[in-house]
Amino acid sequence: MFTKYKNNWLKFNLNRRCVLCSQQAISQTRICDDCLTDLPWIGNACQRCANPLSSAQLPHLICPQCQKKPPPFEQVIAPFEYRFPIDQLIQLAKFNHRPHLLNPLAELLSLQLQNTPLPELVIPVPLHPKRLQERQYNQAALLAKRIARNLDIPFSNRLLIKTDNTPHQAELDRKARRKNLRNSFQCCGSPPSSIAIVDDVMTTGTTAAEISRELKAAGCHRVYIWVIARTAKELHLY
Repeated sequence: MFTKYKNNWLKFNLNRRCVLCSQQAISQTRICDDCLTDLPWIGNACQRCANPLSSAQLPHLICPQCQKKPPPFEQVIAPFEYRFPIDQLIQLAKFNHRPHLLNPLAELLSLQLQNTPLPELVIPVPLHPKRLQERQYNQAALLAKRIARNLDIPFSNRLLIKTDNTPHQAELDRKARRKNLRNSFQCCGSPPSSIAIVDDVMTTGTTAAEISRELKAAGCHRVYIWVIARTAKELHLY
């Protein structure tokens, strides 16, 4: 019995290939050790918004923008900068009908979250029903569900809904992003005291801030933002 189990385990794991280089990758992340090392990991970052900081800046720092105007969320966790190859994996998963590429990214984010404060509920950034019908799946929901399962936290995709089918944020500058999303989310129940919002990428933080304000207005006390990647400030649209 043990020999059969061992053989099945070896067959399953030895057939795993790295999603980046196609070499053997035994780890649960489906990314080999060499590729893991080369990923654009965030080093120094703002402890509030996770904006990548230069190596010359001190660690455990709150960036000037968060000091001047603290965001409505407690903390952003993002393991990667939005650069190659993370940006390519996310784009392929999001727009090229390859959602399986989200699995290794969810595993890596789950590992990053093991030593952080955990909330009572995990929710995704919702899509408007029309956008969901076009794309056929919500990449944030796929990430959130897997992360919630990994961390043994309840998951919900019904607490928060997108009420307006707003234009893509990527097409807008910072000021237009705020106006675009204003009052476009609705909390449909009584939220717990702490919630984590999951998304693939955070750029200016406009979406995270708008959702955080909506959840806190409904009674939530602490909102955490969990994303795969963070766009460096110099790449933000102003």
